[in-house]
Amino acid sequence: MRTALLALSACLLSSTAALAAEPPAFRLCTGSESGNYFRAGHILKSKAGSLKVEVVPTQGSLDNLDKLTGGQCDGAFVQSDALLVYSSKNAAALSTIERAGVLYQEQVHLLCNRQAGVSRITDLGKANTVAVGPDGSGGRTTWDAFVLADKKRFGPVNVDTRSGVRALSAAADGSQVQCALWVGALNASFIKNDAQGQGDRVVLVRSDDGEMVGSAKDARGQPVYGYGEIPAGTYPRIQPSGALYGTKALDTIAVDALFVTAIPWVNANERAYDGLLRAFTAAKPQIQAIAQPQD
Repeated sequence: MRTALLALSACLLSSTAALAAEPPAFRLCTGSESGNYFRAGHILKSKAGSLKVEVVPTQGSLDNLDKLTGGQCDGAFVQSDALLVYSSKNAAALSTIERAGVLYQEQVHLLCNRQAGVSRITDLGKANTVAVGPDGSGGRTTWDAFVLADKKRFGPVNVDTRSGVRALSAAADGSQVQCALWVGALNASFIKNDAQGQGDRVVLVRSDDGEMVGSAKDARGQPVYGYGEIPAGTYPRIQPSGALYGTKALDTIAVDALFVTAIPWVNANERAYDGLLRAFTAAKPQIQAIAQPQD
């Protein structure tokens, strides 16, 4: 009997050790299954080795932050300005979130009807309506951050919940919507194909606003915007004409696509987190290639 008990005890100890050695799971909130964040999540998963990464589709950055702070996910991909919008409602929650890295940079693309008289984002006023998308979308999150950073300038501008091709078509018509806001990496198919297809009716305008770049900060005082540029010739049919020939470069506001993690998971799994960060570094070139395709 004693021998049997010893054997059973050894078996239990062996099973316990095996369970202890098993790498923890990491639940990664991303975005729509058709979007770059979801694709980037699967690239990270492919580099994670023995660490089990569960790629979770979501409704976008704000949904990701809700799930991250609520314990439903251990990490997420989010726009940097989502931290500003989220912290305006729940500043304390950011103390449980760690910025783990930057996937790539996204540009704020503002497409306006050619007859609207808008050449820069600061020209917008109460007579204009901008299609920014539904609550929680990338465009709406960015617009909400603009209003938080400069309510006097952007608060009076009317917004419309249309998005994608529908928003683009409305801006091309110009009667109800004069501009459409879209946030994404350069050379994305929506701008390169759909928007340029409306090039006779819409034009890209400057989205830069120096005051907002300086004032838009999250609850930790971190800036959420930088300066970007759409180089000359990137979108020939929708960029303004150059002084002599071709098209001219456009200054933009740039937003980072961030990788953030839940600090409680990090503290409980420090060795696994080191491996995850190495996997993220290895995945970045491939992630940037899918997000910023070249000709």
